[in-house]
Parts: sequence; C-alpha cells; structure tokens
Amino acid sequence: MAVVVLTVVFAWNCAEAQEAKIDLEQDSAVDGSAEVGELDTNRFMSKLTPDEPLYFVVGWREFFNAKFQFSFKFAFMNPQGALTRKAPFFSHVYFGYTQTSLWDIEEESKPFYDTSYKPSLFYRQKDVHRSESGDFRIWGQAGIQHESNGQGGEESRSLNIIYVKPVFEFSRIWGQGHLTVAPRLWAYLGTPAQNPDIAEYRGYGDLRVAFTGRSDWQVAATMQVGTSGKGSVQLDGTWPMDKILGRNFDGYLYAQYFNGWGESLRSYDQHLPWQLRLGIAVVR
Repeated sequence: MAVVVLTVVFAWNCAEAQEAKIDLEQDSAVDGSAEVGELDTNRFMSKLTPDEPLYFVVGWREFFNAKFQFSFKFAFMNPQGALTRKAPFFSHVYFGYTQTSLWDIEEESKPFYDTSYKPSLFYRQKDVHRSESGDFRIWGQAGIQHESNGQGGEESRSLNIIYVKPVFEFSRIWGQGHLTVAPRLWAYLGTPAQNPDIAEYRGYGDLRVAFTGRSDWQVAATMQVGTSGKGSVQLDGTWPMDKILGRNFDGYLYAQYFNGWGESLRSYDQHLPWQLRLGIAVVR
C-alpha cells in the first residue's frame, strides 16, 4: 500500500514538473535567456542539499588506509504543487543517500576494504519548537533506511531499519558556544540472514553530541552500545580552514578517532585497534 501511495505521489509530482518544464521551455524560447537543460539543472540543484558529513581522511593501522563519505538529500516534492499545498507534510519528505568507504591505499591495486550504501526515505521537520529567546530549539526526522555493503556470498551484509531522531540545540553555551544533542532510536525490519546478531554490536540506537565554539571550531562524539555491551565511539574535531589559511579555502581541517566494534558493516562483529585519521571535511 505504501509503495502504491508513493508511486502515485511521485507520478503526480512528475506530471506537475513536466507542466512547469513546458512553461519554462516556452519562456526560454521567447527570450532566449536560458537553455532548457540549464533550467532543469538549476531546479535539481536547488533541491539537492547535504545530509550527513562529507569528508576524506587518511590514517595508518597496520597499513595506510583512507575513509571517505559523501551524503545528500533531495526534496522531490514541489512545494508549489497542488498536493503539497493541500498537505504541507509532503514538502518535508526527502530521499537521502549516504555512502561510506574504507580504502586500502597501501596495496598495489588500492582495493576498497568495504563500502556501505545507505539509501533512505524520511520526514524532516526543522521547526518543532523554538524558545522565545531563540537559545533553544527542537527539530527532528524519522524514516526508513536500507544499508548494504553491496557484496555477495559470505561477505554480504545488509539491514533495514525504521528510526526516529530528535535533535536538541542549545545556543549561547559558555559564551557564544552552540551545543547539539541528537539521539537516534531504531528498530530492525526483519532478520538479515548474513548478520542476524548485529543488534549485539550496534544495539538499537546511538547518540551524537557536538559542541561548536565561538571561532567555529567543533568537537563531536558519536556513541553506540550493543545488547551484548560491545559498542563504539567516534570522536570528530574540525577547524575552519579560512581561520588558518585565509579566505582562499573553504571547508574544515578534520581529525577523526574511532575505537570499538564494527567500524564497517563487513566487520560489524570485529574489534580492531583504535584508528586516528586526518583530512578535510566539506560538511560536518
């Protein structure tokens, strides 16, 4: 039933987008101000935004390795469409995609040790509550996510979860600091044959706490504990590059520390030595 509803919604939106495209084509044909492809690209890019952090870091643990992640979300409903005007709920629905890779850069063939592919569909509301002073805000998101490492046979790993993530933001902490507390709770949908005991290592939730200082530096920690008591912690530290290298560079200098079980989906039940990596973050 949900698939049918989403299909109808998507088809409706596509029909309206096609009508808008025809109007734009007619306008551009009249004034010659823009190509149709350019208009399509601008419309697409205006609705494509980052989701999880985007970064590239390098470290050494028995061999040189790299870890990188890119992530985006796409608001596929037209906020000016008839459906979203009647039901504003749909203007907050996103398709998301996050990909995280561990890369062995020491081997001659430079193989990828593991990659997690995480498509998702979620509802995101940025204005659940805001204090009168503006120093406190609550927002959140909830959705469904698939995660797989794209492998077959014994190396195959996958899972499906439904989750909810409230986010609490506090401003003017210790002067001009900003504190974010974001717990995420999930339930597994079905029992994957390849990793039926994954809850023992990942549990049913995680917690991310981040503090941003006055100069825009940030320290953050993401923690999770499995039902067996085995868990992990990731510490992140970022510093704006324009504070060090002038205004010629955007992004952040980035240090990432990981310790615990299952840094990748392939090794979810393994405890490897702690890992420190250094690099650059585009979005944190």
